[in-house]
Formats: sequence, C-alpha cells, structure tokens
Amino acid sequence: MSPTAAEIAAAQARAGGNVSVTTGKQKTTTKTAASQAQIEADASSKDAPGVITTGTLGISGLPLGFDVMTGRTQTKYVGSQLSTGVPVTSKVRYKVTDPYTEIANLNNTERANLLIALGIIPGLYSNGQAPTRDWVNNMAKSNVITFRPADYTALGKMMGEADKAGGETYQDTIFRFVQNPTLAAQTFGKITPSSKVKVIPVSNPDSLISDMTSKYLDLFNIEPDKKIATAYAAEINKAQRTAGAKGYAFSAQEQEGIFLKYVEQTANQRYKAAKATPDTKDDIALEQGSLGSVVRQIRAAHADNGIPTSDRMIYTEALKGIRSQQALQNTLETIQIQAATQFPAWKDDILKGVTVSKLLAPYSQSYEKIYGKVPVPTDLYDVAAGSTAIPVLAWENAQWKNPKIKETQFYKDTVNNDLRAMANAFGVNV
Repeated sequence: MSPTAAEIAAAQARAGGNVSVTTGKQKTTTKTAASQAQIEADASSKDAPGVITTGTLGISGLPLGFDVMTGRTQTKYVGSQLSTGVPVTSKVRYKVTDPYTEIANLNNTERANLLIALGIIPGLYSNGQAPTRDWVNNMAKSNVITFRPADYTALGKMMGEADKAGGETYQDTIFRFVQNPTLAAQTFGKITPSSKVKVIPVSNPDSLISDMTSKYLDLFNIEPDKKIATAYAAEINKAQRTAGAKGYAFSAQEQEGIFLKYVEQTANQRYKAAKATPDTKDDIALEQGSLGSVVRQIRAAHADNGIPTSDRMIYTEALKGIRSQQALQNTLETIQIQAATQFPAWKDDILKGVTVSKLLAPYSQSYEKIYGKVPVPTDLYDVAAGSTAIPVLAWENAQWKNPKIKETQFYKDTVNNDLRAMANAFGVNV
C-alpha cells in the first residue's frame, strides 16, 4: 500500500462523514450529514445523544457547547438603515474520548491515510515519533493498523484546534496544517531557543582501549595494564570534550601526544623494574617489540660513532625515536654531529654516513697490537682531534712516548728482540 495525497484526502472524508476539500485558490468547504444549525442545536441540548452537557470541558479545554466566534456578518445598508454585523459562532463539540471512538470506526486504509497525514504536520509529534509512510506501509503488511498513545494525542490536538478555530471538523484542521507547514510550525513548534547542553561527540572508550592495546603489543610485545588503558581512554575523552566546548576539533596529533605520555610512563616502569634486579636475565624485555628495535638501533649508532652513553640514555633517546621516523632520524643525526665534534678531522665523512668505527679500524688494530686489548673510543680521540688525521704509522711511533707502553708485552717483546738483534750484529750470544 502506498497512499497518495488524494487518498489521504479521501480517508479524511471517510473519517468524518462527507468531507470534500479543494486546493489552489478555492476555499475549503465542509458538508456533514447534519446541517451546522442542527450540530449547534445538538451541542446545546441536554438530551442530545453523545453530547456532554454544556459546562463540561471538551478536548480543547473549552466547555462543550461553548460558543466560539468564527466571524461577523457583513455590516451593510438595508434600504436607508445601516445593519451592523453580528457575531457568527460555532459550538465546541469534541470530547476527550472522541479520538478513541473515532479511530474505532475507521477501517485500515482510513487509519493508514490518517496516520500519514498526521505524520507530515511539523511539530505535532515529539522528535522521532511522527509516523512515516514507510513505517505505516510496513505495519499494513500485517493487515492491522494500530494507533499508539502518541497518535491518539496528535489526533486529539487536531480536534482541539478545530474547536478553537470554530466551524471546522478535525479533517478540515488537518488539511489546513498540511497545506500550511509554516502555520503548523508556529502552532506546535518551539518558540524559544533550546536550553539543552551542547552534546560533544567523543570516541568510544572501548575503541580507544583496543587501539592502545594493539599499539602496545607492537611497541612492548605486551598488552597495557587495564588501569593504564582506562586512564588513557578517560583522558582522551576529557580532552575531546574540552576541545569541543572551546569550539575546535581535538586533533590526531594531540591524541598521539597523550598516548606517548603513557608509553613513556610504561617504558620507564619497565626499565626501572629490569634494572632493579642484580641479574640481567630480564633486561632482554627492554629490547622486545618495536621499541626494543629502536633501542638496538640507537645503541649501535653510539657504538659505531664512538660516542659513550648509558642504557638509561639510550632508552630515553629511543622513547623520542618511536614518535615518528623523522624523530628517530633526528636522534641518529644528533649522534653523528656529536661524533663529528669528537673527530673533527673526519667531520665530512661522518656527516655523509661513514661510521667512526670504520674510520678507526686501522688504529684499533694497532692499538690492540700494542696494548693487547680492544680500545674504547676515548682511547683514540687524539687520532683525528686536529684538522687532519694522524697517519697510522705516525700514531704508532707516538705511542713510544706514552709511559703506559712500558707495561705492555709488546714493549717487552720489542725491546728483547731489539737487544737480540743488536747482540747478533756484534756476535754476542744472549
């Protein structure tokens, strides 16, 4: 079933007797089974069937049988005498029970068309309650069209408006409001601004916690503590409400900043717990996940560029590095700049990406040969401390001036070999 506007008008006619309506410039007319004079007589008669005695309030709030002025007769001359216009009235007739008795006498098609007509009057229903054509059509599939309390209330409003206007049936009133939505909005709509608090949309807390859990598994290879996850979601929602109240949108960058705050708290707690134990078995936990990968990358950058550091410093730099690929790149470039400062002779090579460990390789071999151990970067700072690097052989010769060389096996072996060579040269047996 798909009621048309003509069918709605026809249903209105069937619902109240013989009602015919015209559109355009023609005036709406109403014909009922009884004449208007008869209706008024019935309304004023105590013995009229189905009419409550005058004085009892009708559905409009006015007493039944009460005269409502609908206009005045025309003031005109009758011969030489001026005939003053007199009031034209109509009597209040709709009772409180009429919406229910009226619907009981309608068939399904008439009920459906009446519901659709009521549903298109602006402001007649509260938000979300107005019946729609699709809703009525779906209900019609069961061959039973029922009225809800809201629908009886809406029909009662139409009957009340009809009595207040005077000289109208409720079908006339429905048609009047359907044809003039602006009038309906003025009659039933709001006339003062809403005082409701502005609703600011926020993210679903469960969705925020799920997102945090996924990121924590990537970063730490563990899920976040439930208290931390709940606190994170609550802080995001609070920040979203604050931003909305100030009239701007909460940005993804702001959300990332809050997230990284909790990441840093978790990372520091994990570091403190791992370092609090005397053994190093649990230290491996610090290198799990993508954060651990960044930790290893930064540790290697320090080692390759000869920059002393500590686990605490590496972990702190890694927390900065996980913010973005650019943040990590900035950390690595900072290490390069530090290396270029310590080895100015190799500045250009270092800033191009050549590692200090590669540049120091021949010196490290010489150092290990002389001193019998692998050097740390500070042991070799002097090789490139000037504007140019010291040649390897020149650096080796310079070690003979270092008092520490006499403590080495290299020194002892070299001296003994030199003495033996000298003795052999002079034919002395040693």
